[in-house]
Amino acid sequence: MSCLRVLVSIPLMVLLAVPAFADGIDELERYYTEVGSLSGRFVQETRDEDGRLIEKSEGTLAIQRPNRFNWHYESPFEQDIVADGRNLWVYDVDLEQVTVRPLQEVLGTGPALMLSGRLDDLQSQFEIAAEDGWITLTPKDAGWEVTSVRLRMADGVPVTVIVRDGMGQENTLSLSSLERNPDLDPKNFSFRPPDGVDVIGEVTRR
Repeated sequence: MSCLRVLVSIPLMVLLAVPAFADGIDELERYYTEVGSLSGRFVQETRDEDGRLIEKSEGTLAIQRPNRFNWHYESPFEQDIVADGRNLWVYDVDLEQVTVRPLQEVLGTGPALMLSGRLDDLQSQFEIAAEDGWITLTPKDAGWEVTSVRLRMADGVPVTVIVRDGMGQENTLSLSSLERNPDLDPKNFSFRPPDGVDVIGEVTRR
């Protein structure tokens, strides 16, 4: 699964930046308090350190906070990524392979996990700042593969998520056709490996 930072010293610019900072943080906080579920579509572009497009994929998403989501990649390769509250399932259809990991081991390390999690988890794992309409998340743990995450909000929900890793690779996630607080079927957030596929990892029962 491929998988989800500047101080200005001039006083006037600092004063002008303060409202943008507050508004951006407030909007992010409202998302975590007012949006319990979210559905829509996504397009993901992955670029290398030189900005060259490596891969473009798209699909559908369904999020039920906390810590439940269904991320279905339709193209170029079919893949399902499902969090059921305890486990993270990754099903590669063409490979006929399922990988399962405890959700606690990967919380906060990707856009789907961030958007489906809790605000206090986000605050404990990231330094959060806002400037020029973007919210920047910097991991507090320097050992993470992710070096930065940038969010752009619109109408109370994230519409763009940019994740950069330590190798300079950048993943840009664009969300569209978003519906706030839809009534989602719980079956979206459960996963049972199809018969005959290889399963790597163990299921967490508690």
